[in-house]
Amino acid sequence: MTLEVTPVETKKQREAFLRLPWRLYKDHAAWVPNLLMLQREVIDPRKNPFFEHAAAQLFLATRDGEPVGRISAAIDRDHNEQHGERTGFFGFFEAQDDPEVSAALLAAAEAWLRERGMDLARGPLSFSMNEEVGLQIEGFDQPAVIAMPQALPYYAPLIEAQGYAKAMDLLAYRWDLQPTPERMQEAVERTRSVPGLTVRRIRMNKLRQEVDTLLDIYNDTWSSNWGYVRVTRSEAAKMVADLRLIADKRVVLIAEMNGEPAGMIVGLPNLYEAIRDFKGFIDPWKALKLVWRLKLRGTRSGRILLFGVKQKFRTRELHGLPFLLLQELYEAAGKGRYEWCEESWVLENNARLNAIMPYWGAYVYKRYRIYEKPL
Repeated sequence: MTLEVTPVETKKQREAFLRLPWRLYKDHAAWVPNLLMLQREVIDPRKNPFFEHAAAQLFLATRDGEPVGRISAAIDRDHNEQHGERTGFFGFFEAQDDPEVSAALLAAAEAWLRERGMDLARGPLSFSMNEEVGLQIEGFDQPAVIAMPQALPYYAPLIEAQGYAKAMDLLAYRWDLQPTPERMQEAVERTRSVPGLTVRRIRMNKLRQEVDTLLDIYNDTWSSNWGYVRVTRSEAAKMVADLRLIADKRVVLIAEMNGEPAGMIVGLPNLYEAIRDFKGFIDPWKALKLVWRLKLRGTRSGRILLFGVKQKFRTRELHGLPFLLLQELYEAAGKGRYEWCEESWVLENNARLNAIMPYWGAYVYKRYRIYEKPL
C-alpha cells in the first residue's frame, strides 16, 4: 500500500485535512471536536490574521487514497524577530498509530521549513503560541476544554522517535471552585482594603476598548515568558468577534489601581461542554441550543484563559492581588452554574503561578509538551 504526503491545496483536501480526527478519535470517549466552521476559519489565510505576519503549509498523508495523517509547517516572522531566532513550527499533528506515517509527515514539515532557512523545528503549535499549543501527554480521560488541544496517547512516542526532545511542558490545573482558604483570607482582605484598588467586571458595551486593556496587561505580564509572541491588533479584533457570543462578563475581571489597569483574570464558559453532542457540526436548531446552553442555562465548567498582574504592581502592598482576583472569580462564578474550571495553560517554569494554584486546592490534571529538533 502506497503512502503519500502531499501539500493541501484544494477545498476537497482542506476538508479531508479537517475531518481526519473524526476517524482517529471515534473510540476516544473524552474527545470533543470544535465546530468545523470555526476550524475552517483557522486554516484560511483570508480569515486568520496570523497570516498577516506568517506563512504556513498544510500537508495530508494518504494511503491508497485514504487520509491517514496530517501536519502543518509554519514560519511566524513576529516570533523570529522578537526572539532573534530562525525557528519554524509544526502543528495540527494527527496520525494513525504507524511510525511510517508520522515519520513522513514530520519529514515533509521539516523539509518545508529547512528550504526556507529555518534552523529549528518546534511544536506542535496550531499555528502559534496564541492559538492551540502543545501535545497532550497526560489526562487523556479528562473532559475536553475550550481552545485546548486534544491528542491520542501514542502521539508522543511517534514524535519522539523522529528525534524530537522536550522544549517545555505546559500545565493545566483543575480547580473545583471553592472560597478563599482560611490561611489566605487575611492577605485577600488586606489587599482588598488598599486605597485606590478596585476590581470590576468587563464592560461588554465597550468590548473593543476593554480588549485593549486586557492586551495591555497581557503584553506587560507575559512579555518575559518563554515563547511569548505579541498579539497584533488584527488578532485582538478577531478574538473580540470570536468571544463576543460566548463570553460571560461575570467571570472576566479587571483590577485597577487608581484607574490604571493592574491585573486581570479572564474566565470563559467551556464551549466544549455545550457542544459535546454536536459532533463538530452546527445548524439553526443547534445554534439555538448553543445560545440557551451558554447564555441561559450556563455551563458547569469553564477555563481561566488569562490570569496575571502587571510587573509594576507586584509589590509588597499588593502581594495578595492574585488571591483577591481568584476570590472575586469564585464569588462571580457562584452566581452561575459553574462547579469547576481549568486554569491553562501554565508554563512549568512559572514559579509564581505554580506556587499560587495549590493554595486553592487546584492540582495539575493534564500536561502538554512542546518539542523541538535542530534542522
